[in-house]
Amino acid sequence: MDWITTNYERALLGLSALALMACAGWLASESLSFPESFSGRDSTKKPNHSIVSPDIKSVEAAAALSSAPGAWELHDGSIFVSNPYVVKEGKLFDPLEGGDDLHPPIKNAWLMKYRLDYADPDIKDQDFDDDRFTNLEEFIAGTDPTDPTSTPPYSNKLRLTKFDPIPFKLKFSGDSGDGETFIVNAKDKKSQTQFLKIGEMITGTPYKVISYKKDSETKNEMEVDISVLTIENTKTGQKIPLVFNREANDPTSFGEFLYLYDNSNLRVKKDDEFTLAPDASRKYKLIDISAQEAQIQDLKTGEKIRIKKAD
Repeated sequence: MDWITTNYERALLGLSALALMACAGWLASESLSFPESFSGRDSTKKPNHSIVSPDIKSVEAAAALSSAPGAWELHDGSIFVSNPYVVKEGKLFDPLEGGDDLHPPIKNAWLMKYRLDYADPDIKDQDFDDDRFTNLEEFIAGTDPTDPTSTPPYSNKLRLTKFDPIPFKLKFSGDSGDGETFIVNAKDKKSQTQFLKIGEMITGTPYKVISYKKDSETKNEMEVDISVLTIENTKTGQKIPLVFNREANDPTSFGEFLYLYDNSNLRVKKDDEFTLAPDASRKYKLIDISAQEAQIQDLKTGEKIRIKKAD
């Protein structure tokens, strides 16, 4: 121990020499195993330099989401978002939970579904999407008040303003007494009276006599003749009942209408077809009319639509 203390440098040099000799021995041992390690390697095989395409589906999905970020949607409330409440007559209530409708007949839930201002007192008469139909009309029709392509039927905007009947030019004036020959007069007094039987044509017209029904009623304690002579248009097949001594309305009676969509006026002859702007592809037909209402038919769907008289 004293020798190591007095010859410290020599001792350190000796230890280093021993370590170096050990490393040299280990390297020599490993070099001898090189042929065995590389014996299984095929040095003649060409390396593959092709690049395998990475799976980028997840990247594409993330890019799609970033281009269409999520939006807040109306919901019934959460920890962070309260249900809407309304103060009415000094009381606070939830319009979605059994509260009275703020703008009847429109339902509160319908107004909230389309994010309409239910606090606006004139919301029923407003036209949010500028399609010329009010929110009330859209609610009744079940259409979307925020989408101008979703509209109620345009016929909803039609109102009858005038019924213009044309007195029929023929009048049944009675029978000759035998119940087989009937007297028909034209409204034009210059025309000749005609005596006709069942199945005969009325001269100068497309009509023929097809049936007769004798009848009467008591009015003001007097017996009144209400017998009916029925004639038929041989071109159209339309039947017209002529009541004794009364003028009938011509099948070509007219109706005058106000179209509230653009405040225009239409005059339509009974049995004629017409269209309503802006949908010129849909045709309607005036099939019936009176002083109180008219009836039109949608020729595309076959639906019959009542048109009420204008206020």
